[in-house]
Amino acid sequence: MNKELLERYIIGHTNEAENRFIQSWLEEDADNRAEYLKVKNVLLSYLYAMNKELLERYLVGETNEAERAIVQEWLEKDANNREAYLQMKKLWDSLPKPLEVPEVDVDKAWMDFKVARDKRAAERAGVSEGKIKVMKWNWWVAASILLLSVLGFYVFDRSHREQMLLVSQATVRQDSLPDGSAVTLNRNTEMTYSSSWTNKNRNVELKKGEVFFQVHKDKNHPFVIATGATKITVLGTSFNVRRLAHATEVIVATGLVKVAYADKEILLRPEQMITVNDTDTMRVEKKAVPDKFYKYYVDREFVFQNTPLQKAVELLSRAYDYQIIIDQPSDKELLLTATFEQNSLTEILKVIRESLGLKVIVKDKEIHLTR
Repeated sequence: MNKELLERYIIGHTNEAENRFIQSWLEEDADNRAEYLKVKNVLLSYLYAMNKELLERYLVGETNEAERAIVQEWLEKDANNREAYLQMKKLWDSLPKPLEVPEVDVDKAWMDFKVARDKRAAERAGVSEGKIKVMKWNWWVAASILLLSVLGFYVFDRSHREQMLLVSQATVRQDSLPDGSAVTLNRNTEMTYSSSWTNKNRNVELKKGEVFFQVHKDKNHPFVIATGATKITVLGTSFNVRRLAHATEVIVATGLVKVAYADKEILLRPEQMITVNDTDTMRVEKKAVPDKFYKYYVDREFVFQNTPLQKAVELLSRAYDYQIIIDQPSDKELLLTATFEQNSLTEILKVIRESLGLKVIVKDKEIHLTR
């Protein structure tokens, strides 16, 4: 498996075809999954306990596309990260030239560098210009290590160091947590969990987006999700959590889920749901789940059985990130019966057009269904 492709998959920069290819490869055998986890752990160590060597290479333009994306995402994530990076850059820019390096007593890495530098100096007359450039690069790396070790400089905020981040961007992402629980992240989703995860501490936080959880059963160690003003506690079950602008929606597929908000608690059973507003917790209502559409991104299929066109359009708009508009109010009540499995939006619209006798007009990110 191509390492760069795996890196792009881990940070959510792959397309749907690449996602299917990698997921098929992961299912083939345990060795593939072990290789994936190895690459993933390296990248996550870069992103969430930002690696000094990676930042050094970023400063001098020696990173590849995936590494640049990691650093840039880390910089955008938090003002503390940007401040730390700027401090490192300032220190880096202020370093003296190689011949001006002061003689100081530092750790073994620096002493090893001095020995190598002195040896190269004795052979300088025979060194080519290209090798001189490499020598200077090595000096910059060693000098930066010296500065960082002497100053005790960390390039990440300690308050964030223990958090591991799972992100999906333009595509749906499937992953697993350290306890074996499976998660499916809908597009544009961000969630965190502790990098020191143990069975005694199964806590995650949904920052934004939507996740379908299939929680590994452990009656002695509850699985807790924090999102907005809501806390969700489970033992072993499957359910969907969707973080809205100022509210949280929870839908239970199997098992039992406890939803806590303000000073209240509500138990949800299969096929029940609740929406909790962050600021208005007085109008919380537990109700039956009206359909299975909430799992569209998990099952990768749409099953419409006499579904009002307006409801189908709302789901398709959300799934494909297009605004689909029904021009004639009377057409919103047309009933659609069809099943789509991993079809493109173009294919789905073709079926709607032919089965309901509508025209499809595309304008930028808007799609109009009209007569």
